Amino acid sequence: MLQINGLCKTYDNGVKALNNVNLTISKGMFGLLGPNGAGKSSLMRTIATLQNADSGSIHFNGIDVLQDPAALRKTLGYLPQDFSVYPRISAYKLLDHLAILKGLTDSKPRKEVVEGLLAHTNLYQHKDKAVSGFSGGMRQRFGIAQALLGDPDLLIVDEPTAGLDPEERNRFHNLLVSLGEEKVIILSTHIVDDVAELCPDMAVLAGGEILLQGNPQQLVKELQGQIWSISASQSEAAELEHSLPVISKRLFAGRTVLNVLAPEPPAGFTACAASLEDVYFSTLQHARRNPAGQAA
Repeated sequence: MLQINGLCKTYDNGVKALNNVNLTISKGMFGLLGPNGAGKSSLMRTIATLQNADSGSIHFNGIDVLQDPAALRKTLGYLPQDFSVYPRISAYKLLDHLAILKGLTDSKPRKEVVEGLLAHTNLYQHKDKAVSGFSGGMRQRFGIAQALLGDPDLLIVDEPTAGLDPEERNRFHNLLVSLGEEKVIILSTHIVDDVAELCPDMAVLAGGEILLQGNPQQLVKELQGQIWSISASQSEAAELEHSLPVISKRLFAGRTVLNVLAPEPPAGFTACAASLEDVYFSTLQHARRNPAGQAA
């Protein structure tokens, strides 16, 4: 279990990236959902011991992470948002090199681990190709392979599907699901569907604060019967936004579809099944309208 209490981080330029973050994360897939600039990468980097916190604590399976970062690194796998590779080196040689850095110095078992991870990530047939020439999805799968070296108990993946085409995104999802429920896996993303499809537990982070935590299906259930929708022209949509609690809008067939959160349907609106996207956008809207009560 990962326990985070009162975590705060302010950068030298005055940006308050984390503001009293409290989270309890059990084994399995956990989704950390938030817009760009919400503080997700700051939180991931702090958990991964890549930067210090100003205050607060992080504990994982008896390890005081902030006091003993070396102990956490022995059981950590991390795929950062920007994953760089050496040029002109094959997938096998690079993963083998990373395995040595991870402490797998015995050649025979290391060979088995490297080949096994390349097979598990569906990259074995590409093992002699340079990783720098991989597609975005292949590179992300290689990133998971290196993160799994040493069979970590805590796995952090930061914005792993951003920029992937639908086929590669689906392949990456299947790979994450295959990792099972025996690890703590944190999926940090701004893509709502990633969390809806993969995670039995989630939190919404914005402005460096946790706004909401819970089971996605239960959170959606709590909004059922309160989401209303209408298709309007751009001018009509602009007027409705001024007078109603619109939580989201999107284009469909050249018109603007508005979703509203309300106990009763506004005039002209029809009932709409709630989704995790509605949970996410309504949480962000509430925080923006009530900045003094964001943590509520």
